[in-house]
Amino acid sequence: MSTPEQRQRGIPTIERTEGEPADIAVDAVRGFTADVFTAAGMARADAETVAENFLWADSRGVDTHGVQRIPWYLRWFEQGITDPKAQVEILRERPSLLSGDGHSGLGQLVATRFVERMIPKALESGLCLGTIRMSNDWGCGGWYPHLAASAGLAAIATTTSIPNLAPYGARTKLFGNNPIAFAFPRREGAPILLDMALTPVALGKVLRAQAEGTELPAAWGFQDRDGNPTSDPATALAGIVPAIGGYKGTGLAMITNLLAGVLSGSAHTSAVEVGKRGQFFVFMDPDVVHPEGREAYFDAVEDLVAQVRAVDVLPGQQVFLPGEPEELRRQERLAAGVIRYPASVVDGLRKSAEKLGLPFDLV
Repeated sequence: MSTPEQRQRGIPTIERTEGEPADIAVDAVRGFTADVFTAAGMARADAETVAENFLWADSRGVDTHGVQRIPWYLRWFEQGITDPKAQVEILRERPSLLSGDGHSGLGQLVATRFVERMIPKALESGLCLGTIRMSNDWGCGGWYPHLAASAGLAAIATTTSIPNLAPYGARTKLFGNNPIAFAFPRREGAPILLDMALTPVALGKVLRAQAEGTELPAAWGFQDRDGNPTSDPATALAGIVPAIGGYKGTGLAMITNLLAGVLSGSAHTSAVEVGKRGQFFVFMDPDVVHPEGREAYFDAVEDLVAQVRAVDVLPGQQVFLPGEPEELRRQERLAAGVIRYPASVVDGLRKSAEKLGLPFDLV
């Protein structure tokens, strides 16, 4: 088994950046991302799939899970721990089940191609359960239930990740910050979509704070290795990363390891490394699962939404459906045609272009 130092080799080395944030055109982001991954060895169609995944995350404001990660993945390619050409292999297929092996390919590609195989099976059988072993960081987890919901399916997805959470009351990092994502289609408009990590904030925000030399808010709850509160990003990442709900959050981390790690036949808990992540999906056709069919399901969903809309809202507050703020932000950014990226991300994109010998004309 790898040592903790070897296991963390996929986590980026953070360098301070001094540049300025920049507004970058949406189409330029899409094209640049596809160009980068094509130059790094991916087939063009695969690179374009990854670019759409990144753009979806960034346009929704989940911009720690989009192009910010390009330098990470290029480094993984260089280290040989991720294969830019790898494709998902189907290991076992049943009417309502798929299991696959990602062969250490880029997670966004491997998981997207796998989901594309699951969707027609769920539509045909009413339900499909899927697992992948030997996958990778999949970026924004909500992307995969979103794809299923776009086809009219309800969906659940989770993944393992590199250990950075300790069991409650301990300091040994055993569990990954394994996100859980759900999507439920509606009769009209965007699905109800919940995509949540097991920490109060995405760790990408801590990495960004480290890159930009800013402190962490005390409310985020990070501690040093002795359990003392800290606002220093480097100390926080090396210390005790808080889980949502204390022992409940680390309990969920164990369950997601069982689902995405153990059931998939993949690495789990302390054995998870870059290129050795597992993923778990369940897609359901409401027309089959609901005893009265699709329209009755939609009626019930809209009744639920109406009840949420009718609640007595506290002064100065606003109640949203899960995923609604992100969808509103996505519509605004796409209408504007630009996304504002922080200085650290712009610097990472520039350096990635230089590494691959590509022109950098985004700003």
